[in-house]
This record gives sequence, structure tokens and C-alpha cells, in this order.
Amino acid sequence: MLALALGLGYLLSPIPNIELMSLTLFAAGYFLGIPLGALIGMLAFFLYSVLNPYGIAPPILLMSQVIGGAIIGVGGGITKLFWKRLPPAVGVIVAATAGASLTLLYDILTNIGGFIAYTSKTTIWAYLLGGIIFAITHIASNTAIFAVLFPIVARVGKRNIRF
Repeated sequence: MLALALGLGYLLSPIPNIELMSLTLFAAGYFLGIPLGALIGMLAFFLYSVLNPYGIAPPILLMSQVIGGAIIGVGGGITKLFWKRLPPAVGVIVAATAGASLTLLYDILTNIGGFIAYTSKTTIWAYLLGGIIFAITHIASNTAIFAVLFPIVARVGKRNIRF
């Protein structure tokens, strides 16, 4: 799951804020449980940042990415506790809501980290205003990705993955 998250993370890295890494970490938590989901989320974002061809994130931003990855993995593990009892239509809504809320939380954490790492009195407004479109894109795309793909991943994984 870690290798899949990294591969999918780098696959779409040229497209700003469109990614499949969050879905993969969520699925890791769903299939492997909360502790391993958190660990894979932490390791995935740590390695993704440290090995990133665009450069490593400053320490405070890296820390916020790692924490955000752990939270996404935990979210998948929590979802497993009730997913099987959901009707399919409700499952799509739950997946979309998970994608939106976890991405929003991740963006808040990483924006705080980036704010601390990059802003000054002269750059604060440019940083805040410039990031809005990226956050909206990230949240909207992950909402759609989770709504469409997670129900499929959960159904296929249920048949093919034995833990």
C-alpha cells in the first residue's frame, strides 16, 4: 500500500492538487486497520516529500504533511467500522464526505505549516489568496475521486484481499 501510494502520488504530481495518494492512504486504513493506516499515511507523505523531485518541504510543512497522512489513514480505518452496513447510495455520500472532510483537514494542516514556513509581512496576503484556488481544486477533486472510486475499491478489495 505504501508503494502504491507513492507511485500514484508521483503519477499525478505534475497536475497541481489532483492526486490519488489520499484515496490510497484511506484504502490502506480501510483494509489494514487504524494503526497501519496511520503508519502508512505517515510514511507515504514523509517519503513523498523527502524524495520529491521538486524538493523537500521545510520541516514544519513536512511535519504537517506527515500528520495529515496519518489522519487520512485513520479515516479509512474508522470508515471500515460501519461501511458494510451502508446501502450503496449512502456509501457514495459517505465516501464523498470523507474525501471532502479529510482533504479539508489536510489542507488546513499543510496551509498552517506552509504559512509558518513561507510567509512574511509582505507575502501573507499573496499566500492566503493564492492558495484558495488550490484548496478548492484539491477538495473538489478528492470529493469526486472518493465518491467514484472508493466504493469500487472497497467492493473489489472485499473479494480479493484477505487480512
